[in-house]
Order: sequence, then C-alpha cells, then structure tokens
Amino acid sequence: MLEMMIMTLFMVVYLDWLIISNFLVLMFLYSILNLNKIGPDLLSLIMIMLSIWLILMMILSVDELEKKTFLIFLFIFMFYSLQFCFFSKSLIYFYISFEMSVLPILLILFGWGYQPDRIEAGFYLLCYTVIFSLPFLVGVYFLDFDFQLKSNFITTMVFISGFLVKLPMFGFHLWLPRAHVEAPVYGSMILAGVMLKLGGYGIVKITFFLGDLLLSNSSMLIIFSIMGGVYLSAICFTQSDLKMLIAYSSIVHMSLVISGLLTFKEIGLMGAMSMMIGHGLCSSGLFCVLGFTYNRSHSRSIYINKGYMKIIPICSLWWFLFCSSNLSFPPCLNLPGEILLLLSILGWSLEMLILGVFLNFLSSMYSIYLYSFSQHGLSTQFFSFPVFNLRESFILFMHWLPLNMLILDLSLMSFN
Repeated sequence: MLEMMIMTLFMVVYLDWLIISNFLVLMFLYSILNLNKIGPDLLSLIMIMLSIWLILMMILSVDELEKKTFLIFLFIFMFYSLQFCFFSKSLIYFYISFEMSVLPILLILFGWGYQPDRIEAGFYLLCYTVIFSLPFLVGVYFLDFDFQLKSNFITTMVFISGFLVKLPMFGFHLWLPRAHVEAPVYGSMILAGVMLKLGGYGIVKITFFLGDLLLSNSSMLIIFSIMGGVYLSAICFTQSDLKMLIAYSSIVHMSLVISGLLTFKEIGLMGAMSMMIGHGLCSSGLFCVLGFTYNRSHSRSIYINKGYMKIIPICSLWWFLFCSSNLSFPPCLNLPGEILLLLSILGWSLEMLILGVFLNFLSSMYSIYLYSFSQHGLSTQFFSFPVFNLRESFILFMHWLPLNMLILDLSLMSFN
C-alpha cells in the first residue's frame, strides 16, 4: 500500500479542509477494492479503513472557528503515522511510527484542550507511552542480533508492556482518563477510536515473532486483565464525570480484548478484531454525542446533565443508540466480539466463567446507568437548548451505521 502513503504526502501541500476530506473518501473507496487480501495484510487494511473513517468524522466535527491550518496538518500527520505503523513489516519501523503517532494527540491536547490541567494530562500521556515502550526497543535490538531470549515473565513484559499501556490494561491505564477529560471532542474520538487499537495490533504483530514466548507466560496477564476489568466496571458506578465514565468503559472493553488475544485461539483473534472495530466506532460516537451535549450545557457532570429526554429528544435518541451498543445489544458489532472473546477465554480455562459473567453483567449495568441518569429525571437547567443540527446528526449517524451493519458479514474478521 505504498501508493496510499505517497498520495497522503502530496495532500500536505494543499492543507485545505474540503480537499483533504474528499481525498480521504477516495482513499476509503480505494481500500474497499483491496479487501480481497488475507492474513496480516487484511488486518492492517481494516485498521487503516477504521482510521480513515474516524479521521473523516473528526474533520466534520471541527467547528468553523477552529479550522486552522495547523490542525488539519496534525490530522494528516496522524493519518500518515498510522499508515506507516499498520503497513510496516520491520519491527524497528513499527516502533518509530508507534511512537510518532503520539505526537499529534499530544499537540491537539496542548493546543485545543479544555482546561489548564491539559499540561499535566499530556505529561502523563508522554511518560506512560514513551517509558513503557522503551523496553520494546531494547527487545527489538536483542532480536536483530539473535540474542538467546529466556522464556520468562520479565522477557514477555519487555516486549508487550508498551502495547499494554496503549490499549490500556488495568494498572497501566492511569494516563487515559486524564487525557480523555482534557482532550477536545475530536481528540477523544481518535484516541478511543484508533490509538487504543494500536496496542491490540501491536500484540498481534509481535506474536508473529514471539508467539511461543507469549503463550507460555500469558496466564498471569489474562487473569489480571479480567480482574482489572471487573474492578474498573465497579469504578464506573462511582463516576460523576460523564467523560471519565466513558473512558473507564473503554478500558473495561479492552481488558476482554487483551485476554482474548493472549489465549492464542483463532476465535480470540476474530473476537478481538470485532471488538476493536465495534468499540472504535461506539466509543468515538459516545465521545462525540457527549461533546455535542457539552457544547449546550457546558458541563460534564452527571448531576447537571439530566432530563434531556424532555428538552432535546433527538439527543436522548443518540444517547440510547450508543449506550445500547456499548452494552453489546444486537445488532451491534460488539455482540459477536464479546461472544467470541468469552468463548476463547472459557476455552482457555473454564474456571474463568464466573469472572467473565460478572464482567459482562457489570459492563451492561454501567451502560444502563449512564443512559438513565443522564437522560431521565428533572433538568436543573430551566431553559431550552438548541436541537442537534443536520451536521451533528449526520456525524452520529455515520458512526452508528457501520457499527450495526458490519454484523451482516463477519467474514471480514476471518483471516484464513
């Protein structure tokens, strides 16, 4: 897919919002024509298509007053680094692009964040992603010079700690809620939609080189990830900040993805891909509808954002559609993803049944909690808000449509 990367470089010359939007649409159509690939190339192509789709939604979500040349340059730079990351065959090139993709998010957070705390949130983001991925660079050096690697847990963590931070796994997750809370709408959309999926893609990529090493030392990570997901599901019920609640729900879903990938079963890989694509669209849509709500109420508090069913019924409709998708209600793509991941985990160990059921129960309940507490009840604002305009409804619809239509053909998740 070298032609896509060269075409993207030419777009940097124009830096026009309309031209780049049309270019991304053409790139998406071109990617559809290449869906006949199999194996790792298909995985890379699907992740690129998800990136194109969500960057298009980001461009549409930017207000006219915020459309600066430097911002569209950051979008293109982010897209180029993601292409480089997903299409690179060498581990050292993958590491460079993996770290390069953090820069646009960091600059968007610093330049367009909401509060002065964005400096601290950006510092968290930079420290976690760079420090924990540095051992991976050392591991790549060992592989290139054919060092004899010991099959132990420490060696395993050297290679995958950077990916666990990116997903993120419980214990490595402290940067994510801070970054989400301070980021603008389009920053949260790409952060939850694509950047978190880089960790899952990295784990899949490293298994082609060190599959046996990871398989022999993955038991502790699977158990710890599931238990962390259960704990964070309970934490979601204590959040009063809507954005923080959605950010924690992303970590809960990714805990299932980590566990399913580390079982090294085919249904685990299929379930992880379904969950990553479904969660990318669903979580991006949730942050998007929350951003549109925030533009009206100027608050993310669950105690202030109440009673929208009476004030803005169309807002409650979109909240219902995305909250129901967040709890894997059919025909959402998250549903086959959760089923396949649970089957993969139970095939690995039947003793995980109780934890898996408890995790799914709690993750369903906090989605219901999110919707009911934010849309029902009496509003504390005694004035009306403007309804969602056509642009906002179109953006949300373009999140919801692929999220619920892709379940009609799950053969895309099969890499045979």
